[in-house]
Amino acid sequence: MLLKPNLVLGRDPGRAVNTHPALVRAVAILAREAGASWLGLGDSPGIGSVQQAIAGAGLLPVVEELELDVVEFTPTVVRTTGVFPRLELAAEVMTADVLINLPKLKTHAQMFLSLAVKNLFGTVPGARKLQWHYRAGRDRLVFARMLNAVAQAGRPALSLVDAVWGMDSYGPTSGRARPVGFLAAGADPWAVDAVLMDVLGIERQRLFTLADASQNGPHGWETALAVGDSPEKLRPADWRLPELTTLQMHGRLVEHYLPGLASWLRERLAPPPYAGEGCDSCGTCRRLCPAGAIRGEGGKPEFDSRLCLRCYCCHELCPRGAMKITRGGLIQRLLGIAGED
Repeated sequence: MLLKPNLVLGRDPGRAVNTHPALVRAVAILAREAGASWLGLGDSPGIGSVQQAIAGAGLLPVVEELELDVVEFTPTVVRTTGVFPRLELAAEVMTADVLINLPKLKTHAQMFLSLAVKNLFGTVPGARKLQWHYRAGRDRLVFARMLNAVAQAGRPALSLVDAVWGMDSYGPTSGRARPVGFLAAGADPWAVDAVLMDVLGIERQRLFTLADASQNGPHGWETALAVGDSPEKLRPADWRLPELTTLQMHGRLVEHYLPGLASWLRERLAPPPYAGEGCDSCGTCRRLCPAGAIRGEGGKPEFDSRLCLRCYCCHELCPRGAMKITRGGLIQRLLGIAGED
């Protein structure tokens, strides 16, 4: 059995960036009791090694106590059908008898929310994730289709979402940690995500992966229902969404069918990231930007809005949490959509 938590980068558990160590420990104990002959823990963090992320996320005591094998993902080519006939995924994921997916309930500045399907993007090793951001990041429906293909290839046996504490506002690493108070689990990650949308009181189709799945598959999740507490009972109050522009949240058809127009609008209206207080000019954003849109070697980063994909990798992976998303775009002012606090 292989446990795949959310370990985007090492952060204290209280910040709700990663799957909480207590949940990983509980699942590992149950896996041992179920007869797992081998139990691994792996992910592909955005920065550094999985060992570094485990230490920073407070998981090292769990690894040592339960003698989990820490897995550094290595790539293997997976042949699939559809738009993406060739994917490079973690060999360890493809050879595991059982993959247990352990996402964190978080907002996501690019893809709206990071739930069960999105968490499986971590089975794409290392820099290949940045390559996908460059290849597909301009069109969120194309990116969502790639995420769906990765999830189908990864075939998790179980997705168990840590929503005891979640993250809202501008996640997945710099948002607001807040108590939510539940766990959600299911065999079908799309069904889990659909029910989580119901819990949050958001139309299912607003999640890009579900919008793509409704057209191109997989299917079956459309009739998913919650067993246990009703979604309304679990709904958190004052859940802040990263509503950045109509291009991101409501302009899926523009992005998909009129990419030239979408690119023009994105450059002029979609809010770009910027370096806020706390930036120490470490250069991480410049090194990781998939589009090469960040300049200013040796000083504070400067953005080329013509090249910027608005994928917000810099915002997600900044070691200091210093990257922000600007206020004041024209669409934001017209629609009253707030920028980042």
